[in-house]
Amino acid sequence: MKVQKEILFEMLSVLSEKMIVSEKLLTDLDSAIGDGDCGLGIRTGFQKVQQVLPTLQLQSMGGILKKVGSTLVGSIGGTSGAILGTGFMRLGKSLGDKEDIGLKDMHEALESALEGMKMRGEDTKVGDKTLIDALEPAVEAFGNAISFGEDGLTALGKAVSAAKAGSDSTIPLIARKGRASYLGERSIGHRDAGSMAIFLMFESIHNYLRG
Repeated sequence: MKVQKEILFEMLSVLSEKMIVSEKLLTDLDSAIGDGDCGLGIRTGFQKVQQVLPTLQLQSMGGILKKVGSTLVGSIGGTSGAILGTGFMRLGKSLGDKEDIGLKDMHEALESALEGMKMRGEDTKVGDKTLIDALEPAVEAFGNAISFGEDGLTALGKAVSAAKAGSDSTIPLIARKGRASYLGERSIGHRDAGSMAIFLMFESIHNYLRG
């Protein structure tokens, strides 16, 4: 499986729409242990991405993703915007001027994004009850699948399953980062909204690519 610019635009459009319509779900999750603004911030950010995508037709795929990242930083604001934006900018930096993206390219870009997002989140790690609990297992599952020769759709499907399991794993955890960490043990029993957002992103791309 290879991804060209036209497919990248479609993927970003589908992903953006999924994040916009997920506002209530993310807000409800965040309201339990956070500021309650996760859904609104993500909706606003990806609405801005939808607006800017038509202006990026002449950009490289790396340039498109970097612009998406900077748009999210500027429109979501706060830590969430910085972390998500960093992820997309790292994807773009890794892909650079490539005209098509293979599975190995995708995995390397995802690993770069993961590293950048962990650093931006003040060295966040799995178990801290954040989006990293979904993202790191998804990236690892994707990489393992392609290393065993799985096709792109199968590898992405395994990433989706890993992201869902990672998000599920946040429910019994005590939050160690962000606003939720102020609640201590009271954060137990609630899913992290950011981890759900990561699952929804992977799921939307997988659903688009498999038709």
